[in-house]
Amino acid sequence: MAFENLVIHWRDQALKWLLLDDAQLPLREGQGTLEDLAEVLSEYELPLHTSVLLSGESVLLKTIEVPPKPTRQILDAVPYLVEEYLACDVADCFIAIGERRGNDLTVGVIDERFLADCLGGLKTIGLDPEFLGIDLDVIACDQCLLVVDDDVALLSQGDAEMVAFETAQILTRLELLYHGDLLALNIVDFTEGQSLEALLPSAFVDQSQRLPAPARSLLQYLHQQPKTKRLNFRQGQFAQASQGASGKTWLWQLGKVALFVMVLQLLFAGAQGLYLFNQANDMAAEARTLYEGLYPNDKNPRDLGRRWRSRLNAGGQQDQLGLTKVLDTVSPALVAARLQLDNLNFNAGRGDLMLQLSGERSEQIMGLAEVLNAAGFQSEIGTISQEKSSVRGSLRVRMGDRP
Repeated sequence: MAFENLVIHWRDQALKWLLLDDAQLPLREGQGTLEDLAEVLSEYELPLHTSVLLSGESVLLKTIEVPPKPTRQILDAVPYLVEEYLACDVADCFIAIGERRGNDLTVGVIDERFLADCLGGLKTIGLDPEFLGIDLDVIACDQCLLVVDDDVALLSQGDAEMVAFETAQILTRLELLYHGDLLALNIVDFTEGQSLEALLPSAFVDQSQRLPAPARSLLQYLHQQPKTKRLNFRQGQFAQASQGASGKTWLWQLGKVALFVMVLQLLFAGAQGLYLFNQANDMAAEARTLYEGLYPNDKNPRDLGRRWRSRLNAGGQQDQLGLTKVLDTVSPALVAARLQLDNLNFNAGRGDLMLQLSGERSEQIMGLAEVLNAAGFQSEIGTISQEKSSVRGSLRVRMGDRP
């Protein structure tokens, strides 16, 4: 059996818990120790969301005035600003930073070992709460409000200090706070085992306003209060690790992105291969058309490369002139020089080869001439003309006498 949310009210070692479905409707409520909660959870699947509210009896919730300086300097100053309100060494405490309003900063101070034990105990039963707040901070409001059940009383005094104490001590604590001059309060009563009139003087009850309880229990009421902008102890060394369902979701999203990129790369490679294949077919068709136009009597031109070499070497004179060799040298040199061959004219009588070239810079044509000279041919650069962003020029290669 599964449920959506779990809310825990933690008072020392006494816990109250509330199980809710995905519609935020209560399924089961109980109280006991952490072991009792573990036994209850064994009947269910672990919840998707867990919230824990610590009792204000074990936490100092304070609003302090901080200087209008950068955040890092404020954090360094906070321990010194709260030290005077503590009955223990501030070095043994963990300080959580809450909302800042102007120069007012809300902080929560708790014994660091207690907080570590609390999270450690929850972890042993498979719980990792994303919200770990304070009951007093949740009910904080601008009006004077007293929320009471059979075990605890929560007092919010507007701009004054908020206090949590046992219900049995309610009269004593109120007299200490107001020195016998009891203030009129708004009271929300969740008591069942005892009457509020038996806990407070009748005069105080008469001058206070009883508000209707908006929930069946104090824990349900605390759960209904908004958690945004409330102090959360899951920060610093107690911050929640990115794991579980959220971590799996992140990995799943990352996997989908990687798959999408891989598919795009495959599509791009396939489109590029198809383009090159079509280009190769077009060039092969042009080569065949050129050959058939020059040699229409050749009825079966299959190996065009071999047939071109045979035609060029026919009669022995071209072979003596080394036309095949110069073409084998010129072809890769043209590619390396990034030149385009516009026209090729071979004059067997003079024994030279005239190349009409175009490129981006004249240095490319000059570089080709140097390559051919180094290969043992005599090359002469003809006219070179500039045409907008390109150059055109001619190069004559002599194949008769070699130096």
